Amino acid sequence: MKKIFTIVFSSALFLGNSYAQDMHFSQYLTSPLNLNPALTGVMNEDIRISSNYRNQWKSVSAEPYRTISAAVDGTLPPKRKTNDFFGLGLVVNSDKAGASQLSTNQANLSVSYNKMLIPRSGGMLSLGFQGGFGQRSMSYDALTWDKQYNGVRYDPALSSGESPIGNSLTYIDVSFGANWSQTFGKNFRLSTGASLWHINKPSISLSKVADDPLYMKVGFNAVGQYTLPSRPGTSIMPSIVYFQQGTQRLLNVGAAWRYRLVEQSRYTGWVSETALVAGIYYRLQDATFINVRIDYLDFSFGVNYDFNISTLQVASSSRGGMEFCLMYKKALLQKQRYNPKNGLKFVQY
Repeated sequence: MKKIFTIVFSSALFLGNSYAQDMHFSQYLTSPLNLNPALTGVMNEDIRISSNYRNQWKSVSAEPYRTISAAVDGTLPPKRKTNDFFGLGLVVNSDKAGASQLSTNQANLSVSYNKMLIPRSGGMLSLGFQGGFGQRSMSYDALTWDKQYNGVRYDPALSSGESPIGNSLTYIDVSFGANWSQTFGKNFRLSTGASLWHINKPSISLSKVADDPLYMKVGFNAVGQYTLPSRPGTSIMPSIVYFQQGTQRLLNVGAAWRYRLVEQSRYTGWVSETALVAGIYYRLQDATFINVRIDYLDFSFGVNYDFNISTLQVASSSRGGMEFCLMYKKALLQKQRYNPKNGLKFVQY
């Protein structure tokens, strides 16, 4: 009974802390359109296709949380004189949680304008806008209630005494972001930005009586890439991501090590780098997670695992969740998108 109580209490605490929070990925750098709308099209290549899958809390619940994201973004040809360019993208997300199958599905178009402010020192300001539709739904079929217990066993034929509050709703969602990319000399690249999500605060309540606005979310992202002078093929990539939505906060901090196995073709850019990436991160009051990724030619494949360290670890035995990512990036234009005088190269997400 003590173990059962602990599991129930911890699960309730977790659900309470997660209320009104958006989905998130531990491999946040491989899902840039969910990190900041201004990162749309910000890449060394011309097109990027990414997908992420997360399965969480299987150790606690028979109905684990599943999150899927798929996105495609790219760049339009830059202006000849300024090298400014537009980025366009589409991101589709699906999140399903618990026995009620509480689902959130989103489809958002994303556009960015990228302005070269300091051409010779490699500085660029990106402004991004993201907007689209969201759909929220739930199912009552798998839910059970105390009034359906007849004193001996559970009887689904008995009335639950509960009134359904609604099955689904659709809403419009609008977000905005800004990001700064900078190259410092030959060995350091930096990308840092801020974002505002759900600016219009759409209602996501399934009830026609109560109003449940989706809280605006404020985000901050920063990632650097420092190439070791003595080892040009090796770099360290520290990063930090912070989100606040209502009373909820999410903070990720950590670093990755990137080792280049095959160098990119210097002149044409047709052959991409092959590299191994490994990182360790910490999410405040929630988890420690590690991920490993291989960048092979134009493809990247990553695996992540979360070790739960919150109060829920009594029930989860420190088992958090598994996550996978697959990304494809390609340089389609024969000419370089940037004048070599700019010296701008982006952090290799």
